[in-house]
Amino acid sequence: MDRRNTLPVAFFGGTFDPPHAGHLGVARGALASGRCRAVAWVPAYAPPHKTGQRRAPFAERVRMIGMLIDGEAGMYVSRIEEELALSPSYTVEVLEAWRRRYGESPALLIGADSLLELHTWFRAAELAELCEVLTYPRRGCAIDGAALAAHWAPETARKLLAGVLPGEFFEISSTDLRKSMVKSASRCDIIEETGVSRASAVMTYARKRRLYRDETEEMR
Repeated sequence: MDRRNTLPVAFFGGTFDPPHAGHLGVARGALASGRCRAVAWVPAYAPPHKTGQRRAPFAERVRMIGMLIDGEAGMYVSRIEEELALSPSYTVEVLEAWRRRYGESPALLIGADSLLELHTWFRAAELAELCEVLTYPRRGCAIDGAALAAHWAPETARKLLAGVLPGEFFEISSTDLRKSMVKSASRCDIIEETGVSRASAVMTYARKRRLYRDETEEMR
């Protein structure tokens, strides 16, 4: 049996508003780590921490993710949050539904900042028990056993620490991209330096669809 077939799918959730080269770098890094067999990009339908905030329509975010990962082996978009229509949509409930639907638990792919706050998430203890947690490093977020032991039982803290992925990950912010969408091309220049031309295609699409025009006009 191919060992890769025994690995979990990485559940990569987020608003992806918009998806960008940094997100793609995370997904590539997760696959390269050998800790998952595929990465499922799962755009949030009704994230509890962003209630009332304006977002690009769900269908548009799905379309932009599809553009960004086109041709990337081992990556696909899941619309499970839309299909479940949970409001708010808590990660642990989506993962439970995933396990019922597919007969396996995915690995949760999150950033170091999210790992340090994981104990505050809805039904956090059950979430940590339910699945493996894969964590990508983020600048300024140091993770060590002591930081995790302050909030988790020793066995859980060790499990979470073991899920931290090696390497460096490209940092870029969806918020900064939205702010720069109308006037500034500086973030697009950064994207081009990564060699990911599809990321620029996503930004061009967002501009043409005027997905963030109102937001950026309010900021001027």
